[in-house]
Amino acid sequence: MKKNIAILGAGGNCVVVIDLIDLNKYNIVGIYDDNKKGFFLGHKILGRIDELDPNIDNYIISIGNDKIREIIYNKFKNLNWCTLIHPSSIIAKNAIIGKGSIICAGSVIQPLAVIGKQCIINTNCNIDHESIIEDFCSICPGVTICGQVKIGRLCFVGANSTIINNIDIGNNSIIGAGAVIIRNVSHNSKVVGNPGKIK
Repeated sequence: MKKNIAILGAGGNCVVVIDLIDLNKYNIVGIYDDNKKGFFLGHKILGRIDELDPNIDNYIISIGNDKIREIIYNKFKNLNWCTLIHPSSIIAKNAIIGKGSIICAGSVIQPLAVIGKQCIINTNCNIDHESIIEDFCSICPGVTICGQVKIGRLCFVGANSTIINNIDIGNNSIIGAGAVIIRNVSHNSKVVGNPGKIK
């Protein structure tokens, strides 16, 4: 029997989440969204996020904005947050994936890597051994994170960027698309280019 799941957020990220849910064989009971009514991709909008039913078996946040995911999670942290992993991804047996995180198609997560809660690991990302991605991060399509990298909370890593091994990225930082990070990045930084430079 399929378990029920409700989605929080009916934006662009929800398109991917619905596909992941179908592949993971959950039953979508509906979507909560503050700005939409009616239906989204055939699924009923059940109401605003503040109106969610706490009795549904599982929940997933389908909102790309890391800070909004953090706010929602902290408000409803006692709910049963589901982790969704695309069946084409490769996850090492001793890798750790936090609650509410989403692993998209074609991603590879190597041994002893740790993904925090409510993270989005997008299409075709490579996260190498012993790397740590802390809570509420977005890793965009095609990113390569080499071994023993540490990425702090609320970081955004842009598409096709590369972070070489043994690098620390501070909390709340942005790595621009295509950037190559060869030095540590302090908290609250924005880094672009090859090699990456603080903007």
